[in-house]
Amino acid sequence: MELVEFKGTPSEMKSIQDSEIVISGGRGLRKPENLELLKRIAKLVNGSVGASRPIVDSKWIGHECQVGLSGHTVKPRVYLAAGISGAVQHIAGMQTSDVIVAINKDRNAPIFDFSDIGLVGDASEILETILKRLEALKGEKVR
Repeated sequence: MELVEFKGTPSEMKSIQDSEIVISGGRGLRKPENLELLKRIAKLVNGSVGASRPIVDSKWIGHECQVGLSGHTVKPRVYLAAGISGAVQHIAGMQTSDVIVAINKDRNAPIFDFSDIGLVGDASEILETILKRLEALKGEKVR
């Protein structure tokens, strides 16, 4: 056996397990480019980016960001689930968060059964609105 390569977590990325704010994305983001919205929001609020298993399995983001039974269990002060339906495996990894905000276009998505705040609509559009508002509040644009 020989170690070929070691890739650590980039120093600017905070572990999702240590973060007070986790912004997670799921299949409802529709395309990998929309993960950039999560990253920009997370940077503005000093949070971390999480993901559901389908996003990790699709190689949009690394396993270190996966929330759920086959990923990490998190207990942040605020957990935002964007485009995540609420499969039991994912819920098991985030249900003890203090405040859960869910965004999903399906008003009957199981994630709403566990959320404190539910927003029904397109996850990318709502995230863009949140990002613009945060940038306006902070007086800066994060890339």
